[in-house]
Amino acid sequence: MENKSYDVIIVGAGGAGLMLARELGLKKRKVLLLERKMDLLNLSFKTLGSFMNIKEFNLSPEVVAADINTMTLYSKNIKCSAVTKACILDKEYLHKHLIDIIDKNYVDIQTGISIKSYSADANGNLTDIIDDNGNKYRATCYVDATGLSGVLSKQKGLQDKKPDVAVGVEYNVKYKGRTDEAHLYLGNHYEGGYGWLFPLKNNRAILGFGSFDNLVINELKLRLNKMLAIPHIAAIVEKDNDTAEGGILPITDVKTKVVQNNLICVGDSVSQVNPVVGEGYKFIFRAAVMAANAIEKALSQNNIALLTEYEQQWNKQYYNYYRKAKRMQQALMDYSKSDSKVDFGMLFLKTKRDKTITKIISGEFTKREAYLP
Repeated sequence: MENKSYDVIIVGAGGAGLMLARELGLKKRKVLLLERKMDLLNLSFKTLGSFMNIKEFNLSPEVVAADINTMTLYSKNIKCSAVTKACILDKEYLHKHLIDIIDKNYVDIQTGISIKSYSADANGNLTDIIDDNGNKYRATCYVDATGLSGVLSKQKGLQDKKPDVAVGVEYNVKYKGRTDEAHLYLGNHYEGGYGWLFPLKNNRAILGFGSFDNLVINELKLRLNKMLAIPHIAAIVEKDNDTAEGGILPITDVKTKVVQNNLICVGDSVSQVNPVVGEGYKFIFRAAVMAANAIEKALSQNNIALLTEYEQQWNKQYYNYYRKAKRMQQALMDYSKSDSKVDFGMLFLKTKRDKTITKIISGEFTKREAYLP
């Protein structure tokens, strides 16, 4: 390959890598974006629920599959609804939109490149990254945005070698319910995991089931099929195909170390998905913007040490939120095995204002909001 040097090499062209490449292209930085897949739109999940405001990231309204005004949570015996502001994103269109708006004058994208190792100098700075054919790629800064694979973050000790994961599977189904209402299901009544029903366009919806439990993970599709028989779901959902899509996300401890020398990590490579309900893209996109600003400052001032400003900003803004959310995640893992515990939690939520419920579900809540209305 051509021996070409870049300001930044980003490994991984998922949501985190694409957003970071867009931001760096806007700053006119020379970027190489590497992706192991040949098809950038070969995605496991096609939709995702988010509390993001797409205007914050200058995204097209077309990335929204449905605007959500009501969130309803269900345990076996109790349901709790809250007026909220959220959206269901068309993940495939979102990725295509980001690819289209990346400035190709500054960002090169190469697919089918699988990075396996790296070279470093005596100070620990990466000097090259190396693919499985022995080709070397050189930049001033490197970014791991490879998601759960953690191609560089795991080798550098920034991510667990074998992280605990949550696994989900979902169907695209016919839908007769409200198009502005999202549904979340918790408790043993829902087969020891958690479920979701997200409306889409054209009278379609996504019905999904996920779990943290390894025993349940082995039976995800079976458990998802059982959800179809629950009266509330059966009344508004019709399964008309057998195509099941699935994906995984890390549920590791909250990571505070996301920068090492000239390596920056963004997204699932350092567990930046919020631990409560797996809200990822809002936080990952914010991390990408923070990382781009730190990279620009470090390059402009020729001082790689300034990359740590990204880490400092991330921890200042999110560490306390994520620590509380992690505790809630652990409680949910326990509660999901007991209908009575989930019923109790639902009664607790019913004492809250809609605004507070939204903050708790989205993972951005204070200790005061967890205990007061």
